[in-house]
Amino acid sequence: MGENVFWAIRGGGGGGWGVVYAWKLRLVQVPNTLTAFTPKRTGSVDAIAGLVHRWQYVGSALPDEFYLSVFLTIGGASSSSPSRDGNVTVSFTGLVLGSKELAMSVLSERFPELGLAEPEMSEMSWVESAARFAGLSSTEELTSRASRTKHYAKSKSDYVRSPIARGAVAAILRYLAGEPAGYVILDPYGGAMAREGSGDTPFPHRAGNLYSVQYGVTWEAGDDGGGGGGGGEARMAWLRALYAYMAPHVSKNPRAAYVNYVDLDLGTNALAGNVSSPSSSVSRARSTWGSAYFSPANFERLVGAKTLIDRSNVFSNAQSIPPLQI
Repeated sequence: MGENVFWAIRGGGGGGWGVVYAWKLRLVQVPNTLTAFTPKRTGSVDAIAGLVHRWQYVGSALPDEFYLSVFLTIGGASSSSPSRDGNVTVSFTGLVLGSKELAMSVLSERFPELGLAEPEMSEMSWVESAARFAGLSSTEELTSRASRTKHYAKSKSDYVRSPIARGAVAAILRYLAGEPAGYVILDPYGGAMAREGSGDTPFPHRAGNLYSVQYGVTWEAGDDGGGGGGGGEARMAWLRALYAYMAPHVSKNPRAAYVNYVDLDLGTNALAGNVSSPSSSVSRARSTWGSAYFSPANFERLVGAKTLIDRSNVFSNAQSIPPLQI
C-alpha cells in the first residue's frame, strides 16, 4: 500500500480509493459513568447572543472529557427565531466522561453563565449515551433494522477561527428568523483534535479552529419546502442564503468545509454517467471543494496518492480525489 496511500485512506474521503476490507482500531477507554445534559435557555436576542458569544471561548478549551455544543433551530415550537415576545431559545448538548459532580465542578467554574443545574443532568453508561444522542428511546433500538420515515436533507458547513463579536451573533440570531425551518449546530474543536498536526492525516482542521458550523434543512417526500417549489427547493435556497450571510465571520482562503457534510454546491468532478470522466480537472477540484475539505497542501498529497493507486480513476464519485492525467 505504501505510506502515502495509508495516509490518504484515513480521512481522504470515501468511495475513491478502492475496497478496504479490514481495519485495526485502537479503542479509547471510557468510564462506567457518563453524564449527559441538553439544557435549553430562553431570553432576549441580546441575552442569548451573550451566552453563545461566551461559549465560543469555552467550548474548545474544556478538558478532553467534556463535549458541549450549541444547537439553534429555526421555525417550529422550539425555534431559536425571535418569538412574539422577542425572546429566542438556544439548546446546549453536553456529554462528560465522568460523574455529575465532575460536570458541575468544571462547568460552574468555566461557564457559569450557562447556569447548569444538577437536575438537568443524567448519569448513564456509554452505550446509553449513544442511544440518547441518536434520538432513540432505548439501547435496544441501536440494533433495530426497522425502516424509519424517509426524509431528505441538505447541509453546508464552515469553520470559525476567531470568536464572532457579540453584536454579530445577535444579528445572526435575528437573521435566523427567516423561514423555512432549519437548524445550525456549533461543534467545539480543541482537545485531542488540536494536538494532531494539520498534515498528520488528510483532515486538516486542527489547532486554530474554535468550532465547526453545520447549517441544515430537512424535508419529507412530497414536501414543497414551504415555498411551492417542490422537493425542498425553498429550504435549500434559504440555506444557501444563510451560508452567504455568514461569509464575513468564518474561515477564509480557503473557506474551509467538513468533508462528511457532503456539499456539492462547492463543486464536483465532471462525470460520465456515474463514473468520473478522464477530463476531471485537478485544478478545478483544488480551487473548490478539494482545498475546502482538505487544505491545499493535503489535497496535493491526496492527488499523488490517488494517482499512485488508481490512475484510471475506477473508484470515483462527484467529490472523490481526481488523479493526475499523465
